[in-house]
Amino acid sequence: MAEEQLQRKESGILCIGILVLDIIARPIARADQWKEKQTIREIALLPGGDAANQSIHLAGLGYHSMLCSCTGADANGDTLRSALQGRGVDCGLLRRREDVPTGTAIILVNEDGERRIFSTLGAHSTLCRADLPDYLPDDCKAVSIASLFSAKQAEEDGLEDLLKEAKRKGIPVFADLNSGKVVPDDEPVWKLLPYVDYFLPSSYDILPLTGRKTQEDAVKQLQDAGVENIIVKCGEEGCRIYSPSFTGAVPAVRVSPVDTTGAGDCMSAAFVSRIVEGDDIREACAYACAAGSLSTLYPGACSFGLTDEAVRTFLADPAHSRPV
Repeated sequence: MAEEQLQRKESGILCIGILVLDIIARPIARADQWKEKQTIREIALLPGGDAANQSIHLAGLGYHSMLCSCTGADANGDTLRSALQGRGVDCGLLRRREDVPTGTAIILVNEDGERRIFSTLGAHSTLCRADLPDYLPDDCKAVSIASLFSAKQAEEDGLEDLLKEAKRKGIPVFADLNSGKVVPDDEPVWKLLPYVDYFLPSSYDILPLTGRKTQEDAVKQLQDAGVENIIVKCGEEGCRIYSPSFTGAVPAVRVSPVDTTGAGDCMSAAFVSRIVEGDDIREACAYACAAGSLSTLYPGACSFGLTDEAVRTFLADPAHSRPV
């Protein structure tokens, strides 16, 4: 079924970055209420990581979604590959490491849908020049660095050449941010930012990344580094756009979340899809914010099937709509 779906797709989107196996447990009480042994409602194994989440959502939205990342030569890696292919993701650029285990995350979700994540570094962090495609695929309409600052080897050598090719061909480059990064001003990875057309950091990541005290100062530093369009993801508040064509806030659709895991990745994937389809930045963000809100109504980062119809149905009736 996955192969048939891939043959029907005409526009390709390349996602580069983190791939992990998520072990999700919910609902989890406060730590001070834990017992030695207790029963909870659900434990699930699902694909996770910024790049994997984006690639799954983009496949659901109708694209030839290509994932460039690494797994270990282990059962977790085999589980991930099978799950990704089952969701329509092209795993031709998914590399297998013999000496490094697959990245794994344990995600504890409370009754309010908020989560705590404990993860291992894993094989995805070893992505290097040899793992990247020599050339962008012929059908590639966008490149998404779903986890910027997460693969030091590739970012220092190899990724810049790929982004230069995208720039020459007029292919837009999007970048999301691996959480919790503090990157010194002299770090070589900053050289990639002039090739990024749209940067989508979270509000709680942009200050540590830049070392600035205000969002505006952080945005200015990123723009000075060469990024023209910056969309700061603000969780339940939606996002704020800083762009030559528009500066201002775009609200999220308010919901009572089941699980907020991966909502930002869903939002990024939806944004990429609408820019590829020709929406302006404000329209793309409104659509993306709705997709992010919708994703929080279901457990895990991408357990439900995101489709364009699902997002538009949700926008029309947020209180009652569900994915089809």
